[in-house]
Amino acid sequence: MREPNYVGKSLPRPDSLAKATGAAKYTADLSLFRKDLLYAKALFPPYGHARIVRIDTSAAAALEGVAAVMTANDLPGANGYGGMIPDKVVIARDEVFYEGDPVALVAAESLAIAEEAVSLIQVEYEPLESFDDPQRMLQEDAPLLHAQYPVPKDGNVSDAVTVKKGDADAAFQSADVVIDNWYKTPMLDHAYLEPDVAIAEPDPVQGGLVIYSPQHAVQMAKRAMSDAFNLPQSKIRVVSQIVGGGFGGKEDSTFDVSVIAGVLALKTKRPVYYEFTRDEVFKNTGKRHACVIHHQLAADKTGKILGIKVDTVVDKGAWKSIDAIPSRTAQYAGGPYSIDHALCRSWSVFTDHPYGCAFRGLGSPQAHFAMESQMDELARRLGMDPVELRLKNILRNGDSTIWGQVMLEERGLGLEECIKRVREDKIFQDPLDQSDPKIRRGRGMACFLYGTGTGMPTDGAHCLVQAQPDGSINIGASASELGQGFIIAMKQLAADTLGVSIGKVHIDFSDSAASLESGATVASRTTVLTGNAIVDGCRQLRRRFQKVGAEMLHCDLRTCEIDHDQVYPTGCPERAIPLKSVIAKAFASQVPLGTVGSWYPPMTYPNPENQGDKMHTYAFGCQGVTVAVDTETGEVTVEDAVLACDVGKAINPSTVEGQLQGGMAQAIGWALMEEHFMASGRMKNHTYHDYLIPTAMDVPQLRTILVEHPNCLGPFGAKGVGEPPIVGAAPAIRAAVRDAIGVSIYEIPMTPVRIMEAIRNSKK
Repeated sequence: MREPNYVGKSLPRPDSLAKATGAAKYTADLSLFRKDLLYAKALFPPYGHARIVRIDTSAAAALEGVAAVMTANDLPGANGYGGMIPDKVVIARDEVFYEGDPVALVAAESLAIAEEAVSLIQVEYEPLESFDDPQRMLQEDAPLLHAQYPVPKDGNVSDAVTVKKGDADAAFQSADVVIDNWYKTPMLDHAYLEPDVAIAEPDPVQGGLVIYSPQHAVQMAKRAMSDAFNLPQSKIRVVSQIVGGGFGGKEDSTFDVSVIAGVLALKTKRPVYYEFTRDEVFKNTGKRHACVIHHQLAADKTGKILGIKVDTVVDKGAWKSIDAIPSRTAQYAGGPYSIDHALCRSWSVFTDHPYGCAFRGLGSPQAHFAMESQMDELARRLGMDPVELRLKNILRNGDSTIWGQVMLEERGLGLEECIKRVREDKIFQDPLDQSDPKIRRGRGMACFLYGTGTGMPTDGAHCLVQAQPDGSINIGASASELGQGFIIAMKQLAADTLGVSIGKVHIDFSDSAASLESGATVASRTTVLTGNAIVDGCRQLRRRFQKVGAEMLHCDLRTCEIDHDQVYPTGCPERAIPLKSVIAKAFASQVPLGTVGSWYPPMTYPNPENQGDKMHTYAFGCQGVTVAVDTETGEVTVEDAVLACDVGKAINPSTVEGQLQGGMAQAIGWALMEEHFMASGRMKNHTYHDYLIPTAMDVPQLRTILVEHPNCLGPFGAKGVGEPPIVGAAPAIRAAVRDAIGVSIYEIPMTPVRIMEAIRNSKK
């Protein structure tokens, strides 16, 4: 196989300059200078849980400039939508279940008029008891939150998953050491810069609706909202511009604005613009699920893990949204270790909170925080080096996970190299400065694995690949550019597979009318799944053009090469003819210039105990950090961080490094400062003044080590790397804090208040 011309090289992203100069167009930019737009606003309840007694919209409807006022009685279709099931109400009819349930909608000639109209709507509520504690809602005697629900469920449980391997009880009975702890992780906001926004425009020619909105999944958006619009999916077109940050949230949070703009556009027969305020983004949209985790670990006196028992209670919030967290927290409860006996259970439970949705890592950060913390507790109990303890237990070639999947080196298994590379780093080799008696420094590490893809049977990707007679290539893919470098990576894969110059490849992305289903841009799946589909489509065209070229060159098909836009016999570049001439000949010879590329990972068939393959490959990594803890204030500063990650093959190393650095920075916020506070179903901190995220002052130099153990099923050996970088930092920071102050913390974020409380309790 010839060496690639582009894959493996750090090429500039085509969207970089446009974003830096402000030339790039986001969805909100499409509204500028349009005179035909109506502006939407929604009225939201002042309660986390209440019954709607009466609504009076007459004053709002009479206001000059108001085009429409809608309540639940005015909807064109079903009163429900959602990424998994259509359970989230478009407009609440009788009852609101969290602050983000709209009770009325307005469309007006200006935003100011729409805001005034909303203020004129009178609603009488009967406040109901609000439920903030998912553990309470899991109990048998708990009140039922959703008495009427679109699909059957077990009480307040949205989903429940059990992973069972071997005999965990027997393993605990034979153990020399048992580590038994409770861990808590918080509800988080995605904190993307671009608020959720949508423009909905009726199609006057064929009927239907066009929606412009930043999305993770334009094809899924059609399915999620079609019943609410009372339209066939074929009459809904969803177009996503480049996205100003998503991190999983815009997989379905953007439906919240899109469906409102859509029903108002159908009602008024005019285009409608709707954008959340930052306050509404905080209160209304999906969040990372808060979790309470009871983790028990059994080991022998040498440090070999014998078994685990893990129970995880997940705060689902008011609606189902993307409910993969029970599956993921149960799956990753044992981390990247070879464990023969496990019983891991997880429940997602309805509360009156913002719905839990996809967020970078999708349950893996919560599970790994508990497991890696347990590994450090075990190391201290046994007096072992925590690095050696991990090396003793990690998954190696032929070992099976707690869900029974056998790890294979041919799919990429670079965890041991990651650990050793981090152990050799200055974080673990240089002495710590302990000269200031009030500043204590410590170091820590954590390991992780993360699967590429969703593991669902529908998890495939398709694309359109079309050659133009001038030798250029169009590729239609429904994946989204979220800032992760999707466009340049797909151009690199296509150019090297087809043998064309990268400048001749154009990616038509995120338009449901110009692309096929390639799945959501989530689950670290796009480079591998969409990339494999593009490679498949390009290979099909390459074979066609090789056949035409061989006839033109009078050479054997098996020796016909395509490279650098030239077609020539192997070893005879002097006989080359331009690829565009071959394409033109194919066009004139009734050889199709377009094709569909497709790829599915191997089908998985887990048994009732969730034993079986989940994803076709896994990224592995090791995070190392040093921290300084001010023992007088409790402030924690991350002073250095290094992440070694087995990425299979870095298609574009600079964008991969960017993903690793971004994940680490985001994890520092999760570990030390980010947290939503809820009381009586209402959010207490809903501005960037009181919901803190890391700034440049909070983040050290973030160093990366790319480890490449190729995945034989990935394009050029690649794995997914978007989400793995966020998984290891929080437990590594916890370990470093413990190393610094000698006190274990079991709840994040590790705020100064919690640090000082732990220090005071240890002195008692």
